[in-house]
Amino acid sequence: MAFHEGELAVQERAGVLEEAAHVGRFLRNHISPGPRDFLERRRFAVLAASVPDGSVWTSIVAGPLPFLTADEKGHFLRIGGLPRSTDSIAPGLVVGAHIGVVAIDFEARRRFRINGSLSEVLSDALVVQVDEAFSNCPKYIQAYVPRGDSRQPAEASHPSNGLDAAQTAWIGRADLFFLGTHHPVGGADASHRGGAPGFVRVVSPTELAWGDYHGNSLFQSLGNAAVEPRAGLLFVDPESGSTLQLTGSLSIDWTAEAAAQIPRAERVLRFRIARAVETRSAIPLRWILSGPSPFNPPAR
Repeated sequence: MAFHEGELAVQERAGVLEEAAHVGRFLRNHISPGPRDFLERRRFAVLAASVPDGSVWTSIVAGPLPFLTADEKGHFLRIGGLPRSTDSIAPGLVVGAHIGVVAIDFEARRRFRINGSLSEVLSDALVVQVDEAFSNCPKYIQAYVPRGDSRQPAEASHPSNGLDAAQTAWIGRADLFFLGTHHPVGGADASHRGGAPGFVRVVSPTELAWGDYHGNSLFQSLGNAAVEPRAGLLFVDPESGSTLQLTGSLSIDWTAEAAAQIPRAERVLRFRIARAVETRSAIPLRWILSGPSPFNPPAR
């Protein structure tokens, strides 16, 4: 595994170069049989990509099984659906584009990530050529169980330049979101972030902050942001299937003073919002909380 300059810089700053080199040996350029079986049981995936104006968006697609399927050698992943044509990520989903994918099983607290490029964009599917494929640990994943699909049609709001009162309240009670980043050579990455409700702090209608906890030490997301700050956040409401997509810029606050304000934070991430899009009933899937993650520190 060859890390790019941003990943190496963040790993060095965090003091985990040796650990990252060890963990990096477990990354694969294909999807092995075990993860392939896991993916075949998932009905949704989260995508991250850069669009032509340079902004990064994160979105979610869902559908009936089999939704995520890999070829026999695991070099390609087929995603059985596309975002709506009006989704902000749609202009970036073209052949050759970098894409980050994360699939997650909330109930079992399992997740799997694929980074690669689009080899095909079909009328009803995306095909990803795999560059990196790897599992993440179960830390910080709240356990949700499926409770049936909804037929409520999706309804997108008009984009805005910041959060309104209802969106501020949503983020204030959220216990998960997804982060999308992009490196000009290393490609796109999509990852899950979780914590106790309220772990994301709304500093203002255009700024968010949250603590960065101990993870796998690879720092793909933060390494990308160290080189290219543009990033995208996706908040998903499991009980309604609604989404809140934010695009903007991500920065790392390394000061001890900032980290001391958030329980167990090793550093603080700050996100400046440029655009926000809310979509009610964005996906048909619905879940209900069955238990908090035992790894979550208190939000305050």
